[in-house]
Formats: sequence, structure tokens, C-alpha cells
Amino acid sequence: MGVARGRFVVEGHAHAQRFAAKWGKQEKKPDYATLAEEMLVGETYDNSERLLYDMERYGVDMCVISSMWAMNNKINGELVQKYPKKFIAKACAVETNKKALRGQKEWTVDAAAKELDDLFSTGLYKGGIGEGLPFNMTRKTTITKDERLSEIKVFFDVARQHKVPVGWHSGTATGYAGSFTVRRNMGAPDWIDVTIVHDIASLYPDVPIIMEHGGMQGWWGERFMEPTLHLAATYDNVYLECGMWWSELYEKALIDPCIGPEKLLWGTDWGASMPIYYQLGHYPPSYVSQIRRRGIVAHQVDYFGWSLRQLDKLDLDQDDLNLILGGNAVKIYKIEMPLSRLFKEYIPRERMKPSDQK
Repeated sequence: MGVARGRFVVEGHAHAQRFAAKWGKQEKKPDYATLAEEMLVGETYDNSERLLYDMERYGVDMCVISSMWAMNNKINGELVQKYPKKFIAKACAVETNKKALRGQKEWTVDAAAKELDDLFSTGLYKGGIGEGLPFNMTRKTTITKDERLSEIKVFFDVARQHKVPVGWHSGTATGYAGSFTVRRNMGAPDWIDVTIVHDIASLYPDVPIIMEHGGMQGWWGERFMEPTLHLAATYDNVYLECGMWWSELYEKALIDPCIGPEKLLWGTDWGASMPIYYQLGHYPPSYVSQIRRRGIVAHQVDYFGWSLRQLDKLDLDQDDLNLILGGNAVKIYKIEMPLSRLFKEYIPRERMKPSDQK
């Protein structure tokens, strides 16, 4: 067992599945375009053995595993049943997506919402909606902001009903190519324009919104990060994933009195196929990105090791670090702990007796 960095470490964004890209069988060239298509309708397999291995090596107690838009919800549900103290599962409307992409059934927001409702009703998907909100990948025209807001409200109603959080995808990775990029831009403008959250967060103050990737999914540009910081500083129910941040990116969030460590969740996107690129002597010295000239990643990228080293550089107060690494997740996901008072909290002065304030 590795030495844990905190009292209870929760990785909030992991993928315990991997796509089985059968290029040879399909007589397809193994490139980024065919990989993107494979990620839409292809099959996945249980990759939890490697995830559990890394969890043990790095002292990670629990992982929130995501099905994203194309992974198998059933596999994640089975993993929760098999390892109830290791995994919490998110859910997405995967079957609705795949039936629409295969031409079997038209995608509708009601069908996607029903799939989510059925999944949450099992009690196996307490991680809420994610990765990202469902969207119509078969669209041929670009959805308007008002149309997309109407869809999003339906999904938030489901989350509110089941008292689960919502994972809001922020930012977009470089490297990948294919028609998925076109479909995403047509059907899910909320990936790029995260300011849409302003129209939702105030309407659903009781629904925790987790800005997945914290605006930094895979690249060195910070254009998507600034709006996520603004959102977290504005709304009590908006949180930021920070596991893909390099160490310097933590500064603005940590010194902002409206954000601070109380709004940060460690989540790395473990299981994604993006390596760590380093450029010594330049800023940033290292970051996550798919490097097209290297080819498609075949190995299991070590996100835990890189991400935890970025946190180590900060030399934070341990109680603050405990919040980022697990305490905030314990609160949002309602994780039962063996003891109380493990994470930072204070009694407001106005609630204290005069004798207690001396």
C-alpha cells in the first residue's frame, strides 16, 4: 500500500473501462479519426484491475468512476456492487446515444432523461450525471443556447429528484480528430461555453455542479479555466476538478477568498489516453495532452503520480490538502466515514457563546 497524501483520498474522475478498438477486424487504419469513431459506438472492457493497482500504489481510498457518453453503465454498476468501498459510479445516457448513432432509435431528451432516471433508481450510481451532460450526437444543425438550456434543465430535474450531483464537462482536449468533434460542437456548446452554467446554477442551488477537468482537460491553454474559476467564485454549489492542473494553476483558486480549497476536488481523468508532455525550462513545465506525432497511446498513463506531484509542490496546510484530496468529495457524494471531525470546519463566531470567544 502506498503512503496516502491525505486522511481519506477520493479520486473524483476515473474511467475503469477501456475501449476495445478492433481495427484489424474492421479493416480500419489505427488513427485518431477512427479512434474517435470507436469511442462513440465501440465496445468497452473492464479495466478496473489496473485502476485498483494504481489506487493501492498511491494510497487512493475511493474512485468516482465515469461512463462518459459511450462507456458501459452496467460494468460500472457491477464494479460498485463488487467493490462498494472502492468505487462510486456516475451515469450517462449511453444506450440512448448508441441507439441513435446506429440508426436504431431517434435521440430525444426524454429518452436520455428516462435512461438516467432508471439508472439512478437502482441506487448504484450515486456519483450523479457524468462525464458531461447527455447531448444529441446525431444533430445535423447547431443547437441554439435556449434549446440546449431546455435540455439541460430536464437533466437537472432528474439530478434534483435523485439528490445526486451533475458533472459539467469544461474544456476540450487537443489531439483527437474525427466527426465526434463536429457532433459535440453542434449538440453540446456547453463544453466550450461554460458560462451557460450561470443560467443553471442559480435555478438549482441544491444540485452540486462539478466542473469536470476545471477547464483544463488536455492542453496548455488556459482560456477555458478562467470562466470555471468565475463560476466557482460566484455560486456555492459549483466545484472545480483540479487533478489535471499543473502546480502553478492552483494559485488563483487557492488565494481567491470565494473559492479556496473548499471548492476543489481532486480528479485526474485516470484511464484517458493522453500522455504527460514535459518541456523543461518552459511554462508550463509539463501538462496533459494527446501528442499526434507520437501516435495513439497504448500504455496506461500514470495520472496519479504526475497529479500528486503537482500538489506536493504547493506545500499546503495538511487540513486544506485533506479537503482537496477527499473531504469535499465526502460531503458531495455523502460518503460514510468511520469518524466525524476528520475534515476542516469551524463554528461561526456568531453561533458561539461570549465565553467561548475569549
